[in-house]
Amino acid sequence: MLGDPIAQVKTPQTINPLFAALGADIVCVPLHVPPDGLPTLWEGLRHVRNFIGFTVTLPHKHSALELCDSVDPEAERIGAVNVVRREADRTFRGYQFDARGFIAGLEGAGHDPRGQKCLIAGYGGAARAIAFGLLDAGAQSVTFTGRSPERAGELARYVNARMERDCADVGEPAPAGHRILINATPLGLRDDDPLPLAIDRIDPTMLVMDAVAEPAITRFLEAARGKGAAILSGETMVTNQVDLIARHFAAGRCPLLPD
Repeated sequence: MLGDPIAQVKTPQTINPLFAALGADIVCVPLHVPPDGLPTLWEGLRHVRNFIGFTVTLPHKHSALELCDSVDPEAERIGAVNVVRREADRTFRGYQFDARGFIAGLEGAGHDPRGQKCLIAGYGGAARAIAFGLLDAGAQSVTFTGRSPERAGELARYVNARMERDCADVGEPAPAGHRILINATPLGLRDDDPLPLAIDRIDPTMLVMDAVAEPAITRFLEAARGKGAAILSGETMVTNQVDLIARHFAAGRCPLLPD
């Protein structure tokens, strides 16, 4: 698993028991890789004989897409990958499981996004996947917010073009008629991080979610719960996709590189 930072991830310890249960001789380990080191590591991994692929977390989900030899249609539409598998022809192919994991967690907790207006803090790979997942599941619209209105605007235009309708826009970091609020930024990994959205505008009619999985209840979620809102931890996005990812790798049957 590749990320920067990496200490917070829970995928390795969650997916390794699943590999064992499947009888797959595969183990997942975390690698702390800064953005400027990703291309070098990528090329190096091509020469590792017993390597089958990797999962990708922030901030690499978008840049990894451009390094893949090929991309699954769902990942191509979203514009980000979170899984790269070495295929039978030994090429690296990108896949996307974040959207499916996010929606499975949302619906599994009894929340229906259909017809809802959603506010997403962030514009990286997780925000992309969450936006498409919500819209595919019937959400009315998504609004992106963050420290760079330009990047948020670029993502909104991208989503509208791919969905072929006006369903995404840019707004302030405060809910204005939104009922589902999602933090899809790294804010929350550290105790002193600023809150991604305005807490004073949150009320009991809202569902507040976080893509950060460690800690399970971030300061943002704790504050939202204090306002009476329903909350959902980032753990749900992880736990609802790792079984799919484990089976995806186990079914790959990638041949090892020749000696």
